[in-house]
Amino acid sequence: MLFDAGSSYTVVQRAFFERSFGASWERLSKPVKLYLVNGEYVEADKYAQVTIIVGGVELLPPETVLVLDEYAEEVEGARVKLPEVMVGAGTMDKYGILLDPREGVKVVGAGFLLSSS
Repeated sequence: MLFDAGSSYTVVQRAFFERSFGASWERLSKPVKLYLVNGEYVEADKYAQVTIIVGGVELLPPETVLVLDEYAEEVEGARVKLPEVMVGAGTMDKYGILLDPREGVKVVGAGFLLSSS
């Protein structure tokens, strides 16, 4: 899993998703246009609700992720093996995920209380 603070979306590679969960994704009514980490432009037309686990902490409620048919295999001319899941900034903010240079990935939690007055 890669935490990408520069990405707007959390994405998962379709082949990995189907190996792990079967073809339990849904179709989007309108595709989402985005750029992969290598700058390649793609359209995502599938999504799924998943529960993300970081360091043994189950993050609830489930997160909506985009399921991508196309996935970057080269970055700046070098073939690299990218993680099957890339967690974007919105997901990181939602669950209070921080990237600490000394301690690595930390879940500090996030939330607020709504009251009706």
